[in-house]
Amino acid sequence: MLTGLALSSTLSRMKQYDFRLSEGGFRDDEIFNSALAVPGRYILEVGRRMLQDFPFADWLVVANPHLPMRGELLQKLVTDCGVKAPGIGTDPAGFPIFYMLPRDLFEDLSRFLLLLSATDGGLDARLLGGVLGDAVTVKPCGLPIIGDLPGFGANQWLNGDRRMLSTELTCGKAISIIESNPDWKRLPFVVHYPMHAGDVLFFAVASKRAEPNFFSKQIVCTSYRDIPEACGSQLETIPLPLPWISRDGSVSELEYFKATFNRLGPEVIDHNFIVFSRLLKPYSRSPFHLVDHAAFALGDPMDDYKRTIYGRPTAPDAVCERPAQPLRVLFHINGGWSLKNLPDPIFRAVTKSLVALGCEVSVVDRPDLEGGGVRSVSAGVTSTLIPAVKDHHIFVGIDSFPHHFVRQCMGWPTVALFSNTKRCNSDAFYGPNYRSSDRYLSCNRCGGYDVCPMFSRDDCVNYATPSQIVEDILDLAQGVYGFQP
Repeated sequence: MLTGLALSSTLSRMKQYDFRLSEGGFRDDEIFNSALAVPGRYILEVGRRMLQDFPFADWLVVANPHLPMRGELLQKLVTDCGVKAPGIGTDPAGFPIFYMLPRDLFEDLSRFLLLLSATDGGLDARLLGGVLGDAVTVKPCGLPIIGDLPGFGANQWLNGDRRMLSTELTCGKAISIIESNPDWKRLPFVVHYPMHAGDVLFFAVASKRAEPNFFSKQIVCTSYRDIPEACGSQLETIPLPLPWISRDGSVSELEYFKATFNRLGPEVIDHNFIVFSRLLKPYSRSPFHLVDHAAFALGDPMDDYKRTIYGRPTAPDAVCERPAQPLRVLFHINGGWSLKNLPDPIFRAVTKSLVALGCEVSVVDRPDLEGGGVRSVSAGVTSTLIPAVKDHHIFVGIDSFPHHFVRQCMGWPTVALFSNTKRCNSDAFYGPNYRSSDRYLSCNRCGGYDVCPMFSRDDCVNYATPSQIVEDILDLAQGVYGFQP
């Protein structure tokens, strides 16, 4: 639950709003549920939605998005607290409960709300005071000490050390910039999302769709610096001389973010507002695509189906210029984590059938699977992946970067294979040049990485059968190229 109050001194009127995190709808009382948006993005969105409905408001009160609160309670807390506007109502330990802010902040300077910690009232008061040029009062509002938030919050936030990210680094560094740089209003906003190849791609695609977009730059680790340009990103790339963060938990995201500040140096961190935006909620709890998660995080309201990835194609369809006989099929079957990998027996069964039908089969970077009509091709970066794809009629890929790039950015005929991840989070615009398959098992999404939590095995039984995969490939080839085996 997200809630707010709109106050009009001119009309001597107050209007109460209760919003829900959307589970797939676009109703007036729902706000897009993004795993990549910081708490301040929701403060901004609640305020924007209230002004959209009640343009006469002079002041807006927004509850802390971390807390599940209804309007009746918020109204009572504001009345009992008596905090002077602009101000922040907190618990006795200084944890922010609500923000009372002027409407101008939600119009001309709204992007600075992205820098709020939403965990430290004193720190947020300094930030808002610098932005507004006016003192922001902080006052306890009658609630007991909230204490540590649970690891998985009621509004779906992941807590723990990730709470410290915005408190210690994003908000604290923003305050030092505002207090030391007279030209702070003109400084760019940078999204910190350098993680894995698919993540970089999703933000690059979202940057072309988000309107408005509060950001002009993106931090990308040097291993993936080729991706934004290949995807047509509208964000300037800031290369980060660090490897991508490991998925095994050996390095925490807090440690990685701190290392980012050390590696980038003062020329970057003192002249840009950097906003950490990495899986602040479990993305599979939301039915939306990760491109749409990213678009909301960048600033798009995402308040209409037409704004989503399914509401409009991302790339024009393209096709191979080779004759359809013989049909050439390129597979990518491993990447990310082991449960996402297509099991070798399924791959061998599929390719055996395709070769028997006269098809030519290639697989990306798997020389161990060569033989029996299958060859391995090297396609480790976009500059080698693109020509490899163009040399084949059909691309078949698991939920990993090559699949997303080939369909989202190249528009190539693609068969997508899903296992323990949800299709709706990372598939593509459905059309005649795209197929997607799994077995629809109820355990999806399980959250497993290396071991199936259901059967204690190192592969996922949610993959479609070999016969279904072959049928999807041939159906796509017939529809796009007129291929007949």
